[in-house]
Amino acid sequence: MALVWGAVAPGSAQAALQLPGLDLTAHCVQRYGSGAFATLTANNAYGWSCYKNGQYLGMDLNQACQTQHTNGFQAAYRNFNDAYSWYCQLRANYTSQQGLTHSLYVWKGQYVALRTPDITTCASSTKEITAQMALLVDGFDRGYTFYKDVTGAQPSLFRNYYGLNSMAVLPSGYATGCGSSTDPACGERGRTGIEFRYNLYQTDICAEALATVATLNNTGFYELGRNFWFYENQLASTNGNYAHAMVTGYAVLMRFLSMDYYALPVSTGHASLYNNVKSLVNTYRIATAPCTTPGVSGTRVSPGSTTCYQHDWANTLLVKQGVGGLDTTDLFASFVLRLKHVHGWPFIFQLWRKVGAISGTATSPYTSADNFVLAASRAANVNLADVFETAWRWPVSMSVRNTLQSELGNPVSTTPYL
Repeated sequence: MALVWGAVAPGSAQAALQLPGLDLTAHCVQRYGSGAFATLTANNAYGWSCYKNGQYLGMDLNQACQTQHTNGFQAAYRNFNDAYSWYCQLRANYTSQQGLTHSLYVWKGQYVALRTPDITTCASSTKEITAQMALLVDGFDRGYTFYKDVTGAQPSLFRNYYGLNSMAVLPSGYATGCGSSTDPACGERGRTGIEFRYNLYQTDICAEALATVATLNNTGFYELGRNFWFYENQLASTNGNYAHAMVTGYAVLMRFLSMDYYALPVSTGHASLYNNVKSLVNTYRIATAPCTTPGVSGTRVSPGSTTCYQHDWANTLLVKQGVGGLDTTDLFASFVLRLKHVHGWPFIFQLWRKVGAISGTATSPYTSADNFVLAASRAANVNLADVFETAWRWPVSMSVRNTLQSELGNPVSTTPYL
């Protein structure tokens, strides 16, 4: 009896948790020799026996798991009343970003391997274990698929499980390799590997998955944006404040889009934030906060006076000054979401390919801004110079204007983008 669950075609959107099956007859032959076979004597998970020469003989399914699968750890079943629901749990050593070795369970998908320190945090019963792992792994697989299809590329292999992107939950008390020891998660930039702190997994990822209406926490989808960041030369520049808006803004944007594209289940908090980010470009464009008090959020006041001036690229994205209580990363995402609103999903599926096709290295934020205006216009197949410069107050060089005029004709009206 071979129990295999979750095989999918390459490139399919229907990704699934791949639980290693068990060949029980092969196990019987291994234990008792040729002629032995598995037989069902009761219709439940423990109803199996080996049979040979008129005798019913015992099984050791943990041994079957360990001998039939690389990193096989122990046998488990999804449903006691389903005799065919046995599978093999995998467990393997993982070297963390901090250089420490942890023994973690492995839950394989099509593109990702979720690695966890236990099998109980995300479930209160045996049946729930695979249900919740399927929800998480399927969701992350779809996120990976979206990034792959949109960018036309995949991260180079670094932290991986037999070619699958490792998304590892560290044991309680251990820190990721990113910055502060309290960072909840850390994705490798441009290569595979994501780590989650245990408290994030326990109180957010698992809590959402176990809710009455199960949802997916968006952190893993954000960290995939680190893995799929391939645009350092075109967009980051040497200005740290502006690079923050571009690099992290990409992950913020793609987190929303990857979950939206596959209509993944999200919390009301996520949905509310998504709507706020979508509308942020309106807040940026028309400052509505009072202009009489220096320092009021959403207002730009010249030092020592009450004179107001408009939000623009230079006093927001360039200097890491957010709008409407949100960050410049959200503002960058909002600009792209407005373009997506006008031009639809085909724009998103072209944008990052057009960014990646731009040669050279942007050494200044102004070159980076030019590169993005070029790429966005090419992805939309219209000249967006006036949209960026007039409606959104971005800098657009005369060189880029001339290039877009030559390639795409006159600038389009700004009205649909307001």
